[in-house]
Amino acid sequence: MRLPRGMAALCVLACVTACSGPPPAVTPPAVPPPPATTSHPPTPARTTTSPPPAFVSPAEVTAACPFVTVDDITHAIGGSWSATAVEQPAEKDSFLCTYKSEFHDAAAFQLRILVPVGRSPRGLSADIAKSCAKSPVAVPGTGDAAFHCQGPDQDIDGIAEKQTRIVVTKTSHGRTRAGVLDLHTIRDDVYVALAKLLGERL
Repeated sequence: MRLPRGMAALCVLACVTACSGPPPAVTPPAVPPPPATTSHPPTPARTTTSPPPAFVSPAEVTAACPFVTVDDITHAIGGSWSATAVEQPAEKDSFLCTYKSEFHDAAAFQLRILVPVGRSPRGLSADIAKSCAKSPVAVPGTGDAAFHCQGPDQDIDGIAEKQTRIVVTKTSHGRTRAGVLDLHTIRDDVYVALAKLLGERL
């Protein structure tokens, strides 16, 4: 049986639509994420500063204060200390530096550098040890002989204060040298640190 021309066209159109199905979905192209940003400022290049030049033991001793400065003592104590180092008139083979605190008229600490003729370091150390109120405590590995001990009391503004005496003797530049540092009684680690510093600088 033949269909009318209009009905045949409708059948063809329905068949095409049913067979083809819906058009495929179109995926949009991927959008790259924006570049990451940070709120931190750029890190500046690291700079290093050279340490201060080390103290060089002089061939001839002319003063005591350069051997141990106020900053050296402050660093060893581990606190703040306002004082002034004052070089005293030199005697024969003996140089004296006093460290005066701003709170006292008398010298709080003092350092004596001895450069005797014809003495051995150990013999000189033994003689200085006779001034100790108690037995000396050796500081090994420092100079030829080193120790700290309870020294003579010092009168500070009318009050007798306990003192510790640090002694280092060694041969340096062909002569015997000794450093005798008197300071308030503090801590053993302070005495050892200052003894080693004296040993390096004598």
